Amino acid sequence: MKARTAIKIAIVVFIAAVVAAIYFSPLRTHFTREHIHADIEMLRGLWYAPIALIVAYAIGCVFALPASIFIIAAGVVWGWKLGSVYALTGGMLGATISYFVGRFLGEGVLQKFGRAGQMVESQVKSAGFKTMLVVRLIPGPPFAVWNYGAGVANVRFRDYFFGTLLGTAPAHIIFCYCADALYNGTMTEADAMKRLAVVAALLLILVALPSIVRKFASR
Repeated sequence: MKARTAIKIAIVVFIAAVVAAIYFSPLRTHFTREHIHADIEMLRGLWYAPIALIVAYAIGCVFALPASIFIIAAGVVWGWKLGSVYALTGGMLGATISYFVGRFLGEGVLQKFGRAGQMVESQVKSAGFKTMLVVRLIPGPPFAVWNYGAGVANVRFRDYFFGTLLGTAPAHIIFCYCADALYNGTMTEADAMKRLAVVAALLLILVALPSIVRKFASR
């Protein structure tokens, strides 16, 4: 157990060190608009660019980098159709890795909280898919927070995977579409914001509708 604990501590320290190196070192400058524009132009000429983006996005998920950077880059370089596929593939790969890292680091944590921990574990097992679908649809904490949190909470992987896939697919498609239209097409920023607002409202309605219907049905 001591060796297992040491491994967990080493993983946490490593992740924290990489995140700190990215956000508090010159590497942060690569996330400026100028660098991103240059990187996008470079990606256009590489045959292995889709693989590079998928791997980079997956690694970015593990180290809590903004997912929007990779999604927008995919939409600009490959258009919204292929870009959505590449971005979603990278996002799901990174989400899967983060989930299992969180599950390893958080094993036994809920049991330490006694009855409260048991209630949480029972809740996520009975409504894991619905919970993951809702939290992925509604904007909130960063993508990586839910990835690690689901692993620590011991959400069933099947519920986590499909809840994440269905919940994040709309956002990937919308961001890729807007990035493609803004960079390569004729859509203005105002048009993009209007469409995002409309889609966000529709998603919120879809999330709230089942609860509203259930409430009226129970009456």
